[in-house]
Amino acid sequence: MTRQIPHNAPTSPPAAADPGPLAAVDPDLRPVRAEGLSLLGEYEGGGYDEPRYLVSRGDGQMVLVSRMLNAVLAGVGDGRTLAQIAENAGQTYGAVLSPEAVHYLIEHKLKPLGLAGFGEEEQEERPRANPLLGLSLRGVLLPAKVVRRLAAVFYPLFVAPVIVTVLLALGVLDVWLLATGHANASIHASIGSPLLMLAVFGVMLANTLFHECGHAAGCHYGGGQPGAIGVGVLIMVPAFYTNVNDAYRLDRRGRLRTDLGGIYFNAVFAVVIGAIYLLTGFAPLPAIIVLIHLQILQQLIPLVRLDGYYILGDLVGVPNLFEQIPHILRRAILRREPARPIATLRPRTRRIITAWVALVVPALIAALVNLILFLPSYLHTASINIAHYWQVCGIGIAEGDVGIAAVAVISIVVLLVPWVGLTSLVLRTIAKVTLLVARRRRKAAAESKRRGGACGTEGGVAAYQRQATR
Repeated sequence: MTRQIPHNAPTSPPAAADPGPLAAVDPDLRPVRAEGLSLLGEYEGGGYDEPRYLVSRGDGQMVLVSRMLNAVLAGVGDGRTLAQIAENAGQTYGAVLSPEAVHYLIEHKLKPLGLAGFGEEEQEERPRANPLLGLSLRGVLLPAKVVRRLAAVFYPLFVAPVIVTVLLALGVLDVWLLATGHANASIHASIGSPLLMLAVFGVMLANTLFHECGHAAGCHYGGGQPGAIGVGVLIMVPAFYTNVNDAYRLDRRGRLRTDLGGIYFNAVFAVVIGAIYLLTGFAPLPAIIVLIHLQILQQLIPLVRLDGYYILGDLVGVPNLFEQIPHILRRAILRREPARPIATLRPRTRRIITAWVALVVPALIAALVNLILFLPSYLHTASINIAHYWQVCGIGIAEGDVGIAAVAVISIVVLLVPWVGLTSLVLRTIAKVTLLVARRRRKAAAESKRRGGACGTEGGVAAYQRQATR
């Protein structure tokens, strides 16, 4: 259902406060890169006023950095000293950098992101992505090796003549189903039969897995390496995901192809189902085609981390839209000067993201208020329905009706998943708030220590790599 990634979209380190006079450092210090680090070059199609550069950590996390930080990071390693890094980075960036400035950038920007440091003993635990509205309770269904083989099989579907043929066939199929009334008759027939409902569920499950193959194949077509396909809980509903984190290294067209690959494969699946219906006349198939169209419309909604969210992010060139919400709200509500993450966006990009925030924040608040107000009623209704389906399951088993028993079990699982997801969301929220409070206390203690006579630089950076989905 969703194209979720276990790791977050790339994020830029926030700017540090003015460090004031920089403390003297040993210019012969030799910083080191994090293990497995790769510099992937400029992030193509970014919505920023200056280019951003993509860095891949060894654990799969992606980070966006400025041109200056990329120049510094490019010089780190191979035994180079701070003085040598400052000279090379200054030539690349086109400005004079001192060893003290390079030390400050590494210590307060690159090190908190797990990109570089001054020795293994000083390396902090690298921040991991953990978005509040991301997938939880994830599990792998198909490992990366299998997914890459499937992507290599399906990627020819992205050839232009095939795309045109599929879209034309889907349009003709839709007009025919609506004009002849086959879709309406199929829906009524499927609702009245447990076995047909079970068949609809099975085919839709296959369609959802094929949707994820579309993201993987789109990533492969552009030259990326897709990862595993798995399943988890998105807020309160079950959802499939595909690890296409590697698509961030592609150009904008490649990223959009990956974004739209799942929806396009839904269209391919619908056309195949239509062809099977013409050959067999199997009653539930037109109803399945209708459900596929509803799934496509759902995926295009950009309010949560579904395909529409990533399509919008890649169109405007900002990979982590949710990261912008607090900065937009602070500027709109408190009338403060725009924070650096907003000020560095192009004006058109800033306007689009502001409009998106104006839609998504009220929608999420309304959903939260609705959940809080009606939670007791939801729990009561769910418990009654679970008890009812449990009885139906027992009756089906006693009478030897496998269809009724299977539909009842599936209904129970569907009713239980939202509460498992809600529990996970509450626990993760508590954990994030606790972590935030602890970090602020540590930061306050460190600042107090510096004011008390420490000789280090003033100010610091709390850079954090969040989890995203793609």
